[in-house]
Amino acid sequence: MSTTTLSGTAPENVWRFFEEISQIPRCSQNEDQIRAYLSNFAETRGLQHIQDAVGNIIIKKPATPGHQHARGVILQGHMDMVCEKNSNSEHDFSKDPIKLVKDGSWLKADGTTLGADNGIALAIALAVLDSDQIEHGPLEALFTTDEESGLTGAMELDPSVLDGRILVNMDSEEEDVFCIGCAGGVTTSGWCPVEWSPTPPGYVHYKLSVTGLKGGHSGGDIHENRGNAIKFATRILWNLLEKVDVRIAGLDGGGKHNAIPRECFVTFVAPANQQDKTLQIIDDIRNNIAAEYQDIESELKISLEHEQTSPEKVLSPKATFKAVNCVFMIPHGVDEMSRTIPGLVETSTNLASVSLQDYELHIVTSQRSSSASKRDNMANRITAILRCPGARVSYTAIYPAWTPDPDNPLIEVFKSIYSKLNNSDPEFTAIHAGLECGVIGDKFPDMTMISFGPDLQEVHTPNEQLSIPSVERIWKMLIEALKKLAE
Repeated sequence: MSTTTLSGTAPENVWRFFEEISQIPRCSQNEDQIRAYLSNFAETRGLQHIQDAVGNIIIKKPATPGHQHARGVILQGHMDMVCEKNSNSEHDFSKDPIKLVKDGSWLKADGTTLGADNGIALAIALAVLDSDQIEHGPLEALFTTDEESGLTGAMELDPSVLDGRILVNMDSEEEDVFCIGCAGGVTTSGWCPVEWSPTPPGYVHYKLSVTGLKGGHSGGDIHENRGNAIKFATRILWNLLEKVDVRIAGLDGGGKHNAIPRECFVTFVAPANQQDKTLQIIDDIRNNIAAEYQDIESELKISLEHEQTSPEKVLSPKATFKAVNCVFMIPHGVDEMSRTIPGLVETSTNLASVSLQDYELHIVTSQRSSSASKRDNMANRITAILRCPGARVSYTAIYPAWTPDPDNPLIEVFKSIYSKLNNSDPEFTAIHAGLECGVIGDKFPDMTMISFGPDLQEVHTPNEQLSIPSVERIWKMLIEALKKLAE
């Protein structure tokens, strides 16, 4: 995208900052350059800013005249982005800028995630900080680090660095849905030991590829029952193992713990004299999967190729059996719906990634729930499965839920403004995705919080797209809300 692609598109300052941010590599845990950009922004405008011990950036702006005694407002978003790309993309997230593409009323990227989750929050907050035309009380912008892989910035936030007690999080993805609660979560990972053996003579080497799936956010999209590439691949492997002496040489699928896997690749060997049976089984299961998911996974492709050279080693029969059965047993998807909020997923689990390494098979899963006990129970169920083949298990990225408060005073503020601007009423609800509000609220029991954002689709995938007109509408709403909150 050239620097003039969105020229004249309102709000111009927001889009200018978003484009600048998109030029900066900022995958989770690789955020030094965006931190430097934000610090420079504050310094050139004479605004107080802090970088805390974990790498969060806080920028403070005094109230506009006459509003010095209003309650302080914190605008909050995270610096990092999920870095996913199509397998045929040569994009290097460590150095290449995101290539932005305007497609009608939507903004996309070229074969990669867009980074609007959560770059749009940064751009909006910077545009507010940069303006001298917006009425507001004491203002702070909290830009957290490493949200996507572990909520690290929120988890390690020092409460003493913030003065405000009204937090406006801008990490939601539906313009007409305001969030007043969210799920808690945990990442449960296992390392299953494996044994290798020489590749037997008379075996054919194959590569199985599962590609073309939608993927998506493991919280926001889990209820849609999208396909999981790892589950598809291991379903095929399990059925093969029942009738063919398969030995695995490689297994790699998925990526981020909070993304539904779009691709999975398996290399394996099978006896040459069982080639017809091998192909027939794969064909049967492939057709079954395609028929079951044709309504939601129209781009699914399951392909099998013959590899010309055989690997020197493969997993032993026992290791192959343990690995396939373990991954095949791990659940994925919605476990239970809420009984108090219609349509809300209460508990789910995501089989996020598998990677066959030299001495072990690494398996990553993530669990979410608005109930801490149900979150932990699901993690325990995964642990029990992982322990069957002798895996060691660890728990990371443990974060609390944000309990909805129907008496939240911000509901009336944002409802009245939204209704006035849009001639319709928004929805206020909890979401199944995790938000930093849960962690921040745990640190600040007196913090009043709300979360909103523009329309975003297919986040955490290369199909991520951001509604351009939606950004203008929430910008206008935020300006009015800041004015109202300053009264």
